[in-house]
Amino acid sequence: MEETARAILTVSGVLFGFFFAGFWWLLNRELTLKQDERHFKPATGVLMASMALLAVFGIIVPLRHAASVSPAVVPSYRGIMLALVAIYGYMLIELGHYGIYQRPKYMTRSEKFLSIGLIVVVMGLVIKWCVVSR
Repeated sequence: MEETARAILTVSGVLFGFFFAGFWWLLNRELTLKQDERHFKPATGVLMASMALLAVFGIIVPLRHAASVSPAVVPSYRGIMLALVAIYGYMLIELGHYGIYQRPKYMTRSEKFLSIGLIVVVMGLVIKWCVVSR
């Protein structure tokens, strides 16, 4: 595997660990509330989307490339991909178990503004990189 791919995988693995720790902090904080006060905040969605993007583009894509170059990597690629799918499913199940999938009870003005701004920026980059660049 080339040095660049190794660096990408290392950085992505560390970031994924930080994101997972952030998820647990978020879940732990939400569990301090009574069940009827818990809700799914936009920031939770951003964290979950960020983890999915990192998993796909920082881990799965480089490993798929490595597996296409070296067949010996294929079992590791498949195992890591299955583990990422399973851990993401685990997080979704935990959110459901503790009743987090409720509409937000409140949203601040800045939370709405920043959520919309983030969606616009991310969609703009997706369009620029995936549609216009082709």
